Amino acid sequence: MDWLLFAHIAGAMVWVGGGLMLSVIGIRTKGTGDLNTIREFAKTLSFVGLRVFTPAVLVILASGVWMVLAGSGDFTELWILLALAGFAVAFVIGAVFLSRTAIELDRVANQPDASSATAADALQRWITGYWVVQAVLVFTVWDMVFKPSL
Repeated sequence: MDWLLFAHIAGAMVWVGGGLMLSVIGIRTKGTGDLNTIREFAKTLSFVGLRVFTPAVLVILASGVWMVLAGSGDFTELWILLALAGFAVAFVIGAVFLSRTAIELDRVANQPDASSATAADALQRWITGYWVVQAVLVFTVWDMVFKPSL
C-alpha cells in the first residue's frame, strides 16, 4: 500500500505544484504585455493540461480509490467525502472553465487582428480560475493530512 500512497502524493505534487508554477508563469506572462509571449503561454497550457495534469489527476483518483478499497473500504468517512468533493470541484473547474478559457486564450491571441490587451484579459480569466482551483486543492491537501471526522 505504500506504493499507492507514493503515487497519490506524487500525483498531488504534480497537480498542486505544477499548477502553482504555471499560474505564476501566467502572471509573469500577462505582466509582459507581449502578444507573442502570451501566444506561447497559451500553447503551453494545452500541452501541459493534456500531458501533465490529466495523467496526474488520473493517478490521484485511481490511487486514492484503491487505497480506500484496500483499507477500510468506507467511503462515508468525512475526510474521504471532503477529499472526493475537493477533487470533483477542482476537476470540474479545470475540465469545464479552465479548458474553455485556455482555448479562448489561444483563439484570441492568434487572431490576425489580435490585441495584447484582449489576450491579457483572457489570460487573467484563466489565472483567476486557476487560483480558485489552487485554493480547493490546498484545502483538499489539508483534509488529507489532518483527516477531520465528526
